[in-house]
Amino acid sequence: MSVTIEVPASQPATLPEPPGDAAQCDTLAETLYTAAARCEEFGEEATQLRNLTGYWWGVAYDAYVVASGKAATEHAAMAGTVRRVGRAVTSYADTLRDLTSTHDTLVERKAGLDERRTTLIADINATTEATPEVVAALRERATDLRTDYATLVADHDTLQRRVRENEDLLRQAFQAADTLAEGLSADGGVPDAARDAMHQPGAPGTGAAPAQVRDWWEHLTDAEREAVIAAYPSLIGSADGLPADARDQANRVLLDDDLARLGAKEADGTISADERKVLANADATRKAVEKADGFVDPTTGEKPGGTLWLYDPAAFDGDGRVAVGVGDLDTADDVSVQVPGIKSEMDDVGGYTDEAIRLYESARYNGDGSSVATLFWLGYNTPEGAVDLDTITTGRAEDGGQRLADAVEGLRASRSGDPAHLTVIGHSYGSTTTSYAAVDHGLAADDVVLIGSPGAGPADTAADFSVGADHVYDGRNSRDAVAFFGDEGWYHNPGGLGVDPSSEDFGAHRFEAESVDRGSIRNFDDHSRYYDHESESLYNLGKIVDGHGDQVNGAAQSYDPWWRWAVDPEKDRDPTTNVPGRSDTRADDVP
Repeated sequence: MSVTIEVPASQPATLPEPPGDAAQCDTLAETLYTAAARCEEFGEEATQLRNLTGYWWGVAYDAYVVASGKAATEHAAMAGTVRRVGRAVTSYADTLRDLTSTHDTLVERKAGLDERRTTLIADINATTEATPEVVAALRERATDLRTDYATLVADHDTLQRRVRENEDLLRQAFQAADTLAEGLSADGGVPDAARDAMHQPGAPGTGAAPAQVRDWWEHLTDAEREAVIAAYPSLIGSADGLPADARDQANRVLLDDDLARLGAKEADGTISADERKVLANADATRKAVEKADGFVDPTTGEKPGGTLWLYDPAAFDGDGRVAVGVGDLDTADDVSVQVPGIKSEMDDVGGYTDEAIRLYESARYNGDGSSVATLFWLGYNTPEGAVDLDTITTGRAEDGGQRLADAVEGLRASRSGDPAHLTVIGHSYGSTTTSYAAVDHGLAADDVVLIGSPGAGPADTAADFSVGADHVYDGRNSRDAVAFFGDEGWYHNPGGLGVDPSSEDFGAHRFEAESVDRGSIRNFDDHSRYYDHESESLYNLGKIVDGHGDQVNGAAQSYDPWWRWAVDPEKDRDPTTNVPGRSDTRADDVP
């Protein structure tokens, strides 16, 4: 008796690569950004040359003023349109890279399925004893293979649809700017798909809450998402509630625009002082993102990936707003947000990205195997001097606290899966900012850590925090001069930044944070050592981020004996690097 086993044909017949060259598209986008810069330069020059009073007058001069004003306005409008088309090309190139990567994955999958098919046919032909069990096993393999081929075909169809949509979206952007009227309009180069999507309920810029923004995003098609990223990157890149990947794509479009356009103006010698600050911020951000992108997880050998979560280089008179992440903020089990303090500006983003990387390493080395994402967040206007009115008062911390709470709410809302264990770490004046977020604005964190704190703002005790006293931690280097600004016992700092969170009166969990290189309290060196490699502080921070704050190396709290200044028991303890979690050693390798 013969037995028939139907082996599926290899599918799909071909897997054509998405057409186009992303690198060449990048070159075109850069050319467009440069052209936009030329339009801006002409408009700015025309504006400057409008007023020639004292040198020229009469009817001809009046006509000149009108004509130059029109030229300035039209060139500014055209610059905006050319930039929007350039951003569409940048977005197209980024999507093309993703589609090409997907294609390569499909090719690998098909090769694997074809190999399974060849092996199955060989096994069928080699079968000499077709028992019911053997036949059933071969048929099951054929059924599984047929199912996997069908899935591959469906995924390939989806890829082809996305390729067509990407092509069509770029075509729409070009067609929306191919007449003079469109070129001079306020939305020249914006496809109808993008414009229509932004008029749907919950769209960014409408005052929608983060959860509503997320619902809006989830109801968009892939094509609509790509359209709004290209057409409205400023809105998408800063919209709380959107997935980190969407914000990252939008902010990288903005970054490419700034680097090319302002770089061209710098080369032409027409860049203004404000634009020069924006360009410096953009360049610092580019380097920081490259650093985050290139980071390799030391426990897996894989790159967790970088995220440009916030990019606003002109904010706060050029000090800027920026947030750079390491790891997947939308899926990681453990997520941290690091809030900096005094004198932090956007051009410092590289150093702070280093700290986010070190924290990631510490949480992974000493963790329980859970996935991690760390985010450096500079989303508020920090005090600009070591000691000035803003430094010793709470105004910027109060404003920053609201902004921080909103950002964390956005991180929470952007996740479609299980909620993360989320830790917020405030350093220096950032600890006061974090305290305002946790006391006045219901900061949606699981744990809060204050390090190098000059005071806990509005909190009298750790119990005032939204996370509860048992989830408030403090790290204080006994030689950190900034930590002496906090109130303790009878002493109250006239600056009014609040209670010292390392004190027994406050009631937080204090952990060891001394540095083996600690110096004199007369300088501020130890204030910047909390994220140092091989440090007590970094080890304990990693434990908290990983969700194991109960395993930190605790430190005795400072106290006020009332008859003299406050006492810090840590000042006489010898610091050590012999702690688990040094960045170059696995925890189980440490004696």
